[in-house]
Amino acid sequence: MKQIIYLFLLARLCSQQVEFIPFDWGGQFGYVNKNGAIMWNEDWQSNRLLFDGTWAIYPKMYGHEIEDAFLNQTPDTSSFDSSRVTSYFKYDQGDYLLDRFSFGSNYTGDGRQVHLHGFKRSFAGGIFNQYDNDFHQPIQQTYTASYESKKGQDHAGISFGHFNTFSGIADSTTRGLLDNRITIANTFWDRSFGVFNSKISIDQFLQRFQANHSLSEFTGVRYLTRSRIMGELGWTGPDGTTFHFGTEFNQRNTRIDSLKNVNWSKYYLKGDWSDLHGMMGLVISKDEMMPEIELNYFKNFERYFVSFEYDKNVKPTHVYESQIKLTRKILTQKTTITGELGWKSRKNKISFIGSHFNFYNDMENIYTPFLSGILPSGLIKYLHSNYGFNYQTTSIPFLDVNFTYSNQKTDNVLSDGIADKFNLNTKTHFSLFDGFMLVDASLSLNGWLNREWSASMHPIEMIPVSNYSGWEMWPVPDSTEELDDVWFVNGSITAYVSTFTIKYEWFNITEIILASIGSDQDNFFEIHPEMPRLGRQMNLSLEWHFLD
Repeated sequence: MKQIIYLFLLARLCSQQVEFIPFDWGGQFGYVNKNGAIMWNEDWQSNRLLFDGTWAIYPKMYGHEIEDAFLNQTPDTSSFDSSRVTSYFKYDQGDYLLDRFSFGSNYTGDGRQVHLHGFKRSFAGGIFNQYDNDFHQPIQQTYTASYESKKGQDHAGISFGHFNTFSGIADSTTRGLLDNRITIANTFWDRSFGVFNSKISIDQFLQRFQANHSLSEFTGVRYLTRSRIMGELGWTGPDGTTFHFGTEFNQRNTRIDSLKNVNWSKYYLKGDWSDLHGMMGLVISKDEMMPEIELNYFKNFERYFVSFEYDKNVKPTHVYESQIKLTRKILTQKTTITGELGWKSRKNKISFIGSHFNFYNDMENIYTPFLSGILPSGLIKYLHSNYGFNYQTTSIPFLDVNFTYSNQKTDNVLSDGIADKFNLNTKTHFSLFDGFMLVDASLSLNGWLNREWSASMHPIEMIPVSNYSGWEMWPVPDSTEELDDVWFVNGSITAYVSTFTIKYEWFNITEIILASIGSDQDNFFEIHPEMPRLGRQMNLSLEWHFLD
């Protein structure tokens, strides 16, 4: 019994989930809940492009290719030996002037791969038209290009990306507008020689950010440049065991009211042994030095499985904190414990999931005009936890069922304030016209319960702040507001004919029904105190893939 209790408690400490919480159904703004906590001030990658997480925190904003590659971090290199040309286009038309279009083209042959992609979004944003920019220009544009080559023991490539956000944003006192331009480049070279291999990667991130908004702390144009150089030397043993030694050099320059320069370096040793992965590193910036530790374990025991991850991560403090002199420290540290414990059969799977976080910030006792009063000095420690379970089954004829429940703390800067989340997703598959058309139909019931706004993401500065006492940086635990519970139903039906796909989506079906019958009631709900309430959305999507 003690062993069972121990495993259950371990499972409560662990989770492996990424969830997009939207401020609109069109995908323009929102935040990411990663492993049970808000993702902020955190670098992220899509394909081989590095995004600095200072003011870029929502991958969904940049289109479905960026979103999909963010969720799947393993690049596909299996098609280098084939010779073919593929292309596609995808077009979405929906309520409130939603207009999305994306295209892509990919060439592989003779050990080379060339990929081009473009995406644009136009959207008024619900019934308040908060995303209108008074121009014919789309509110979001994305352009990416990459070239890779594999020959013998060498694998090298170069990637570019340009992202242009020119979007209105809700504001209580003025017409809000965000003008955000990002240019990213990456080049890499991998080489194998016997049991050894080497890797070199260079990343460059450039951002021009301007916000016309009453909550913006800074006027004029902001600039951010980020450079990263990585080098690694590895060894692979005959049993698959690997060891790698690497180094990483980073530089970030920000110009807001003044120029801020931050440099940090990292030295690490990592290895893989059977079901275990480990890394030990040291992060250095000027006279500050902090250790980094990463430990991952996954094991299948016939029908049982367990995963565990311990991650002590070091990164620079958010530029916002140093800009208004909240801290003179350069580095900050967050510890994450995640994992999963489960059982599976041919048609059923159940798992217990969860996470635990420690976040440290060394604050100065400084009065600032933006914050209310005097901030407490010394080391501030935030503890956050998230746990739940997931059940999947295909035992019901013609129906796949997926049920997830999670519970989290709501009194810290790592929480999104939704204490309990329910998701029941059902999906069915069938064919028509002698199998020439395949149809998927899905329906999901979502519940966000016991919500509190002790803190939320600042819509301009992209950092969690208290919603009370003048948008304080660090929330007061007793300063909370209980919100109404939220229930909404989403659905979709998708038809596939060869490489052609047509899809119709309904978001917040309850509100759609209430509006259609002319009811005095509605199912609008508030997600962020500075954003309009989220209502309904219906979208029609066409997608077509071509070969040669």
